Amino acid sequence: MSSRDPSSPRLSIDRRRAEFADRDSEERFLRHCLPERNAQLKASLVFAAVFYVAFGATDVALMGFTPAAWALVGLRAAVALVALGGCVAIARRPGSVSVSIGAACTLLVAALAVFMVVCWYQPEALAWNTMSQALILMAVYVNFPNRFLYAVAIGVGSSVVFAALLCVQGHLRADDVLTLVLLLVMGNALGWIAARRFNVAQRAQFRAAVLLEQLADRDPLTGCYNRRILQKGLLDAELERARRYGTPLSVILCDIDHFKRINDTYGHAAGDRVLADFAGLLLTMTRDAVDSVIRYGGEEFLLVVPQTDLAGAQALAERIRLAFAGTAAPAASITATASFGIAAVPAQAAAPPSTSEALIGAADAQLYAAKRGGRNTVRGTVAGR
Repeated sequence: MSSRDPSSPRLSIDRRRAEFADRDSEERFLRHCLPERNAQLKASLVFAAVFYVAFGATDVALMGFTPAAWALVGLRAAVALVALGGCVAIARRPGSVSVSIGAACTLLVAALAVFMVVCWYQPEALAWNTMSQALILMAVYVNFPNRFLYAVAIGVGSSVVFAALLCVQGHLRADDVLTLVLLLVMGNALGWIAARRFNVAQRAQFRAAVLLEQLADRDPLTGCYNRRILQKGLLDAELERARRYGTPLSVILCDIDHFKRINDTYGHAAGDRVLADFAGLLLTMTRDAVDSVIRYGGEEFLLVVPQTDLAGAQALAERIRLAFAGTAAPAASITATASFGIAAVPAQAAAPPSTSEALIGAADAQLYAAKRGGRNTVRGTVAGR
């Protein structure tokens, strides 16, 4: 989880594709919406299965009890089986985005392929087939949750095949061809507009919710996370991950030395600038999307550093200490220092701390040792010993 600015370009929406520009953000959105999308998709699949078979009655009515008519009814039944197979696949793997998208695409391609066969054998039903193509386009763009680009490809591709098929049959006059082309263009244009607007609106709503949550989790002065993120279980989750996979984990508790003296001497505005500069340094020197920087108290900050052992955490803390001690805050040319306490859980730890509070407590004890040892220093220990 990143501690960076919540107004990240990762949440920007590519309006041409009607998706988040960042792949990870798009994946997060799809997983968030997956239960609702799967419920809608399963209802659409069942609806398609029932009515696709039901319309087999029109094949028999137009062609009589002929082998060709029964063959078309059989193809319709095959499409229904594809739809029901999609429902089964979603039920078995409800957490898979690829299965959900695959079920929608497979059913639509199969249904449209069979529809083209029906149109070929029923040239006299041009008006009804054109109406059916329009209804199928509506389903492609609106009723079946799918990637916008896939919906456009299926909708436009099927329209081109449908128009070519009717032209090859040779039953259309020039004015009929023009009318058909205009109807198909209009159907796809309206579907494109509706699907794009819906997909963009969904993502804009998701982005607003994410940004609101991020703002609630952040300290307005420094841009770092606040302690609410710990209450939501960030460190507990990292500790559990370290236990499960046997990876190291370190926390670094850092405190600006003599901060009250800075406030008393230079004023609170200058003190705020020192805090903001220190926080900016922490954010710059830690790993985006891996480490987390939390404003733990007034002038205390907590760094959660996954996959990092004691030596790595000490090296990081030392780099931050030296950088901060060598930087004067522009507010009043204030030079400040900071002290650091580290608690590390080694890889394959035999007895890691049982709680995140115990791990932070171990780091806090090291921070106090650094303060007693003269400040502007780094102390660390292996937690759980």
